[in-house]
Amino acid sequence: MKTPSKTPIIVSVILTVILLILVGIVSMFGQVIALNGVINDRQATTALGIGLGCNGLTILLAAIFVRWLARLLLGKFNWNSVLAVVVSVIVSTGLGTVFSFLSIIVGTLAAGIR
Repeated sequence: MKTPSKTPIIVSVILTVILLILVGIVSMFGQVIALNGVINDRQATTALGIGLGCNGLTILLAAIFVRWLARLLLGKFNWNSVLAVVVSVIVSTGLGTVFSFLSIIVGTLAAGIR
């Protein structure tokens, strides 16, 4: 396995983190709208905090995953740099988006909101 250039790997990590930050912002706004009718402000704040923590963890794990995936595609499978970056960013951002949506559910259930 040859050692791939670091530039495409860094680009894929940065793009994934930026995209997932945007997804996290949108999901937090969605969670605020969903929690608009909650009577107890404490539960809503807890749900938002847990959702924010889950989104932060998702971004960190996605950055690690996209680094690994880009390195794998470039080094082991000898893909073109642009193709490896695009595929790794799409896959990791897609997974991160799913986990961001799940963080809304986890935060809401953990706060005891039904």
